[in-house]
Amino acid sequence: MTSGTLGIILCPMVDDNLMHSLVNDPEPKRVVVVGNGNEGSMVSKLTRASIPFETASWEEVLSGSIGLDPDMYNLVLHMIDLGLHARPQELKEVVEGLTGEMQGFADAVGFYLGTCGNYEWNIPAWSDGMGYKPSAMFCDHNGCLCHDCVGINIGGGPRYNELQKAYKGCMYIFPAMAVNHDEFMEADAADAIATQAVLTDEMREALGIEPGRDGYMRWLLSLGGYEYILKIDTGLGDRDEFEAGLQRILEESRLKLKVAEEGWATLQPTDDLYAKCKSFLKR
Repeated sequence: MTSGTLGIILCPMVDDNLMHSLVNDPEPKRVVVVGNGNEGSMVSKLTRASIPFETASWEEVLSGSIGLDPDMYNLVLHMIDLGLHARPQELKEVVEGLTGEMQGFADAVGFYLGTCGNYEWNIPAWSDGMGYKPSAMFCDHNGCLCHDCVGINIGGGPRYNELQKAYKGCMYIFPAMAVNHDEFMEADAADAIATQAVLTDEMREALGIEPGRDGYMRWLLSLGGYEYILKIDTGLGDRDEFEAGLQRILEESRLKLKVAEEGWATLQPTDDLYAKCKSFLKR
């Protein structure tokens, strides 16, 4: 039986991946979700899956007032702002700060996120260098980091290169991306609005940019040579929400749909990360 506390720093874009592991792990566990304004999706998914959990403030966790039993298997989930993907330096600072704070109560740390622009940022290696508790993040079958949420769901960088060769001119959409698309796009909204503010009606007409956020995004996609949305079905998440989100993106982007052949999506990085995190705890 596993005992000890696993601290998890979690991006909403991969909470389906963690849910997959929690649902398929029959071992008794105490799940504590930090209430910080970013926890909504995880709370909803835990509730729907009938997995018992409790919420606590970060101050309550750090003070020890929630009383984590060292003889039980405890998970403390700290969700981060999805918008941090657009601010790589801030993402790095937030995650490294949280990792340091977790050292007081966690026996191990799981990084459920990508590096998102911080390509050389091997978080477990950095953590080891700091003398922190053991940690792990998503890796391919060779142990190389999966740097973003697409890589996490298809099995890493080399597979990413092969996917780009097989499906040219595609924007990749997997379940979590479809569900979180609006929030994901909002992270870059300020920059997009500032750019659009300098465009006159004459410039828009000359460039072929339709009004609104969607019109501007369609223009950017056309510049990049995008013609299709590639549906990558990992089997994770709510099926109805996935299909509804995918249809909304298709309508907004006016791209055509392609479906990735069976075998591109994989849960190998997901299964390996959870198993490695648990291996750091007492059995």
